[in-house]
Amino acid sequence: MSSNIPFRPFNRPAPDISVAQNDDGSWIVKSNISLGEYLTNIGTYFRRAAEEFPDRPFLVQCRPEGDWPELTYQRLKDEAGQVSSYLLANGYGPDKPVMILSGNSFSHAILKVAALQVGVPITACSPSYSLMGTDFTKLLYAVDLTEPGMIFAEDGDSFAAALNALDLAHIEVVTVSGNSHGGKRFSDLLGVTNTEALEAAFNAVTGEDLALILFTSGSTGMPKAVPNTQKMLCAAQKTLELISEAPDPVNDPTRVLDWLPWHHTYGGTVNFFGIARSCGTLFMDDGKPTPGLFGRTIENLKVVSPSRFSTVPAAYSFLADQLEEDEELGHAFFKNLKICQYGGAALSQEMFERMQHLAIKYTGMRIPFGTGWGATETTGTGTAVHWNSERVGLIGLPTPGITVKILPVGEKLEIRIKGPNVHAGYYKRPDLTAQYFDEEGYYCIGDAVKWVNPDNPASGMIFDGRVAEDFKLTNGTWVSTGSLRLSLVDALDPIARDVVIAGHDREEIGIMILLTEARHRQFAEQGDALSADGKRIIAPSLIEAVQEKLSRYNQANPSLSRRVGRALIMAQPLSVDKNEITDKQYINQGAVLSNRADLVACLFNDPVERDIINLNKNNEMKGTSNVSNEQADIA
Repeated sequence: MSSNIPFRPFNRPAPDISVAQNDDGSWIVKSNISLGEYLTNIGTYFRRAAEEFPDRPFLVQCRPEGDWPELTYQRLKDEAGQVSSYLLANGYGPDKPVMILSGNSFSHAILKVAALQVGVPITACSPSYSLMGTDFTKLLYAVDLTEPGMIFAEDGDSFAAALNALDLAHIEVVTVSGNSHGGKRFSDLLGVTNTEALEAAFNAVTGEDLALILFTSGSTGMPKAVPNTQKMLCAAQKTLELISEAPDPVNDPTRVLDWLPWHHTYGGTVNFFGIARSCGTLFMDDGKPTPGLFGRTIENLKVVSPSRFSTVPAAYSFLADQLEEDEELGHAFFKNLKICQYGGAALSQEMFERMQHLAIKYTGMRIPFGTGWGATETTGTGTAVHWNSERVGLIGLPTPGITVKILPVGEKLEIRIKGPNVHAGYYKRPDLTAQYFDEEGYYCIGDAVKWVNPDNPASGMIFDGRVAEDFKLTNGTWVSTGSLRLSLVDALDPIARDVVIAGHDREEIGIMILLTEARHRQFAEQGDALSADGKRIIAPSLIEAVQEKLSRYNQANPSLSRRVGRALIMAQPLSVDKNEITDKQYINQGAVLSNRADLVACLFNDPVERDIINLNKNNEMKGTSNVSNEQADIA
């Protein structure tokens, strides 16, 4: 694509960093943009928005019916003040938090703002803790650890089994609907606002006060509880403000369509508070980037015409397919769009180019893309790509206020971080805190990076996988799963949504392929396209198409650390309940390999099973058909 075609204007600061290299070979990298002063009570953003734009919706609930309910900033301020008064009158405070079990809703938002603005911590749990399984182990752990004074669930009937598993002797249960509830409705919390008590509590909040307790995915044992202070939340918003184009809330208010859950850091901190900071509107998407649900997102995009669109990389494959076929969607999507963003994994270069072709078609310009790197422990912020780039796969550079240390660990460069947005330790777990912080106070997240250009650090960094996820083949060759995964997703476009990489202590790399929604639907509905156990797709035309693409990839990547020896195509969807895929649709490679050990064994069986794609053979697989017209559509 020609670099002469300009990007749509989006005013962001150019990279400005300082880099110092230590005697031990490590680097210290930080932004030269000063963070400056920032708020000490995150509730201030909501008050400001209510004063300036009282009738503007903070939230709009998307639903198939044409009537979309709205929660204005004024209503949010009024009802949050009433709930704050209830909390203060009933002894809620730093040692008596509120736990929320259910997903995004108006009541959830009001309760969250009400608690935070008067110094009452919110513990946000994934609904999967309460709605999946029968023993509720993670929920019991979260309740025992945080000792909430109140548990909120939107619908009492949906959460009845989980609530019945808890000791509720000293816990208030509040619901909005359902026959099963703990005696209190959310409407009972709405009454007279005690303005004097509210203002005194609001003004007493300091940056060091605990605001949120968020839980990590818990992919290796019980979830870790991450405390977010008011300072962390406010510093994170300030650093985002400094690397973003200043909003025009009067003439061009921010409009975001978002499905991300609020118990996760990106949805519940970066987006939730960022919308209020910009006095914008968050449209609560009832779609998700999953088979069967993304259609709702498409319909919502036609109505919303967002100014910013952010999602996981896999969703761009779904989106591009629709944009290339639906001009009404294309005009609506690009009408107000200033930037696209992605997170959690790298966007393939192929997908970036597809989206740019579409942007040029509808706007005559390319669209800026942005991404970054962060975690629950860093309030969703850390590094960011805040400049126009011709390539993807970057995680950018430290944002204002952030310092990162990059140090050699084996054959990788590990990245560590500290700053006012970074937590100081896990909640009530000093043992974990000691494990994850180094002697200089840097949080050791376990991720690896590479320089785009070692001679010019200002070019940015590339995510290089998890330090602990890389593995060795039997000949001692290291396999870097992060960069390999991205290359393979590119090579298998448009067949694969993602891949899971195996090969630890094996002679060669093997991969398990997760098809795109369209490809999966095409073959999963054909009984003769599945293996006898229903776990693999064995359609000859699909296997031949994959084999052809992987053969071309291997020709360009002959080294043992990059070359794929065997592959199979998974037929069963990934499981949220088994931690194979998070609520944000990110794949946990380790969990998939563990849960599907039978598939891994099948992948590496000798002699090679008939329907395993064996890239060590030059001859065609016996018994498979010639490339058909169907294959042409696949490839």
